[in-house]
Amino acid sequence: MSKFPALEKAKNYSNDQINAIRDELAGAIRNDSVSIVTVGSFARREASQQSDLDFFFITDNDVDAPNKEIEIFRKLIVKRGIKMPAAFGAFNEIERRSEMIRNIGGDGDITEKLTRRLLFLLEGEWLYNEKLFNQIFDQLTKIYVRDTITEHQLCRFLLNDLIRYYRTICVDFEYKTSEDGKPWGDRNIKLLFSRKLLYFSGILVVAETVQHHWQTKREVLNKYLRLTPLERVKEICGVRSEKALKIYDDFLEQMASPEVRMMLKETTEDRDQHSTEFRIFKNKGHHFTLELSRLLANTYDASHPIHNAIKF
Repeated sequence: MSKFPALEKAKNYSNDQINAIRDELAGAIRNDSVSIVTVGSFARREASQQSDLDFFFITDNDVDAPNKEIEIFRKLIVKRGIKMPAAFGAFNEIERRSEMIRNIGGDGDITEKLTRRLLFLLEGEWLYNEKLFNQIFDQLTKIYVRDTITEHQLCRFLLNDLIRYYRTICVDFEYKTSEDGKPWGDRNIKLLFSRKLLYFSGILVVAETVQHHWQTKREVLNKYLRLTPLERVKEICGVRSEKALKIYDDFLEQMASPEVRMMLKETTEDRDQHSTEFRIFKNKGHHFTLELSRLLANTYDASHPIHNAIKF
């Protein structure tokens, strides 16, 4: 029996859906200038029947929107009974390749672009056109790791963008739940678990780049960023990660329940109205945070530069 049954179940479900979608798209679309990318729980192999399929299109063509391909894809998702992402968010959108690889940190690098870029690297998976997906991945890693970086340096550019993304979604949580009408409980729990694990796994990858030639640093990024966040944690931290992964396994089991999902959507910021079930769930999230903190300290000794880098 698996140590982590919910993780195993989610992985199998996610892989089944991704492989089926890939097969259908390969026979339905013929456009080398478009890649379809999924992020979120399906890409992380953590999905259940309660999960949305977060996705976006990347196009090599700066003029024409791939309207035909978008229509084919949306019909396929509906046919498979998979939930679409929320309208007017960072997903279900078109991203130009040329805009993805420039203006990082500039005036035009708005929250939606930052989100798509970091999730593309940290958890992205191709659904159509693997070749274009890989080309963009390689371009981004070359931007984040220039050939002028010295061996003793961490990949600070990537780390700083990762920190910016994580802090942005934490601040964005306040706006979306207080002013934009988004469910408070659901987003609060995801910040404590899946968003935090993604951030933590990115920190691990950056930590692994120290004391390497710039070419090897890129190879390190390519090796670990191609894994899911859970695989990354297991690969880098080994058996030390099992306690944290067990807590996360419980989280995924809960999130696969329609009743729990409904409870989270109905939970507001009013603490007097919080159910015992929600309080227990949230408390597990705090324990998960503590375990990740311990895991970082136990994986890298106090002299490792990652500790100062995430503070200063």
